[in-house]
Amino acid sequence: MVKMRDLWSAEGDRAINAPQPVRVSKGWDVAPEVLPAKPLAPRKRKYIHVKPNRREAVPLPHPGQSYNPCDDDHQDALRITVRQLERKKAEHEKFVAKMTRGCGKPIKGNSSTVDKTLVEEQRSGQASGKGDVVPQAENVKQASNEPGKKNSKKKKKKKVSKASLQAAKKALPHRRHPKRDVVVREVDNFHELAKAHAKKEKIRAAARERRRSIKRDGLKVKTFGRHHYSPVALDVAPSQQLVGSLRHLNGGSVHFALDRMKSFEERNLVPARVPRACNRKKVLKPKGDVRLKRETFGVVPDTTF
Repeated sequence: MVKMRDLWSAEGDRAINAPQPVRVSKGWDVAPEVLPAKPLAPRKRKYIHVKPNRREAVPLPHPGQSYNPCDDDHQDALRITVRQLERKKAEHEKFVAKMTRGCGKPIKGNSSTVDKTLVEEQRSGQASGKGDVVPQAENVKQASNEPGKKNSKKKKKKKVSKASLQAAKKALPHRRHPKRDVVVREVDNFHELAKAHAKKEKIRAAARERRRSIKRDGLKVKTFGRHHYSPVALDVAPSQQLVGSLRHLNGGSVHFALDRMKSFEERNLVPARVPRACNRKKVLKPKGDVRLKRETFGVVPDTTF
C-alpha cells in the first residue's frame, strides 16, 4: 500500500503557511494560540470561528465523464444514453402514428356530409374498375345545356319590411354619416393632429426603451451576498495567472476562483498565499481565555501527478 501523505503536518509538505510553534526556551516549543495575549492589544471577541473545508483535495470524476474511464463505467454510461435515445425514438414514432391515423383509409360516412361528387366518383370507380370518370364541371355544363330543364336553383330574394328599413336608417347615424363640419375641421387640423400624435409616440417609445433597459440591467446584475457581479466562465483562466490576479476580479467571481485556489494549495500545486491583513478577518475578542475552533482537513490521498 502506498504511504499516505499528510499535507498539513509532514515536514516540507505544508500547503499553507500554518502558524509555527514558538520556542519559549531551550526544548520548549509552544503553540502560538496558548501564549498569553499582549496586555495592550485591542480587545477581541471570544470566539474565532473558521469554517471547515469539506472539499476533496482531488475530486474523483463521475462514471463515464472522465477522459479514461473504466470499461464498466463507460458501458454503463453508454447503456443509459442508448436507453434514453430509444425511449425518445419510441415516443416520436407513437406521436407520428397518432397524427397520421386513418390517412390511407377510404372516406366513409353520410353522403349529406361528404362531398357527393367524390362519393359518386368512388362508387363509379369501384363498379367499373378504372373507368373514365366525368369531372364535376363537365356534368354541370351538360345538365345546363339539356333542353326543357330549367335551373331549379334561383337566388331567393330577401324580404325586408318597410319598418325595418326605416329603423336601419335611424340606427347609428353617427357611424354611417358623421357630421360634415367635424370631418372638415379634423381634415383642416391634420398637421396639428399628426404632430401631437408623433409627440405622444416619442414619449411612449422613450418610456418603452427605459423599461427595456431597466429589464436588461435587472437580468445582467447578479448578487452574491453583498457583492454585485457579472457571472464569468469558470475554469477558463490558466492556473499560473490565478495566483496573483484574485484582487482584480469582481466580488462574486472571487468566491469561485478562491475555491479553486484553495484546491490548488491543498495539492501543493501553487505556492500558498501568505495570510496578511487584507485577506484575514479582524474579529474582536475579550482579553482572557480564547477558544479557537480550528480547521481539520484530515488525511489527503496521494496524487498521481
